[in-house]
Amino acid sequence: MSAAQDEGAVLARLLGDTGPSGVLERYGDDPDQVYEVYGPERGPLVVVVHGGYFRPSIDRAHARPQARALADAGYRVVLAEYRRVPGDPVVSVTDLEALEDHLGELGTWVGHSAGGTLVLLRGATPDRPRVPVLALAPVADLVAAAREDLGDGAVVDWVGGTPEQQVQAYATVDPRQRWSAPFATDGYGPDAPRVLLAHGDADATVPLHLSTDFPAESVTLAGAHHFDVVDPQSPYWPRVLELVREVSG
Repeated sequence: MSAAQDEGAVLARLLGDTGPSGVLERYGDDPDQVYEVYGPERGPLVVVVHGGYFRPSIDRAHARPQARALADAGYRVVLAEYRRVPGDPVVSVTDLEALEDHLGELGTWVGHSAGGTLVLLRGATPDRPRVPVLALAPVADLVAAAREDLGDGAVVDWVGGTPEQQVQAYATVDPRQRWSAPFATDGYGPDAPRVLLAHGDADATVPLHLSTDFPAESVTLAGAHHFDVVDPQSPYWPRVLELVREVSG
C-alpha cells in the first residue's frame, strides 16, 4: 500500500469513529463558530485546530479521536471549529481569535495540516500574548503550497488566487512570511513559549520540506505519514503526546 493509500485508509477510519463527542459550546452565531470540550475541568488547556486543506466540506469530525486521546492524557481539550470560506482566509484567523477571547484564558495550541497553518499564525500574532504552539504536519508555507498545487489547488481556493494575484492576502495569512517578519521572533528568548513543528518524512499530503524549511524548531518523525500524527492508534502517537507535554511545559 502506498503512503497516499495508507493515509486515505486512516482518514476513513478516523471519520468512521463512533466514540462520544465532547460537550458542544458556541463562541459566535455562525454554525461553524462552535467548539467541543473534552477532559478534566481543571486539566491544562489544549486548543486543537483540525485540518482539511481549508475546505468547507471538511470539519472537525476526524479530529475527535485525537481530542479524546489528549483528554485521556489529562488535558482539558477544546476542539475548535471555524469558518472555512474560499476567498476569505482571514475569517478563519479571526474566528480562532474570537474563540480565544471567549475562552478567556491562554493554552497550548495544537494544529494539524491546515490547522497547523492557523496555530503558527497564532504564534506570530503581535498583539496577543505568546502561547505554546505545536504544528503537526502543517501547511507552513502557503506560497510553496500554492505553487506546488498541494491539495489540488486548495490553498489558491482558500486565499482567493495565486501568490502573484493576491500578494497582500498571502502576506497576511502565510505563516512563512509572518515568521520572517521581525515581530515573529521578537520576544522568543529561552523563557518564551515554545513553537515546534513535527512532520513525518513519509507524508504524501503535505511535504516534509514545508516544516524543515520553516524558521522555527522542527522534529522529523521517520516513517510517519500525514495522519499518523493525529491518530491515537498510530505507533507515533506516544511521541506526539511527548511533544505536547514538552511544548506545554
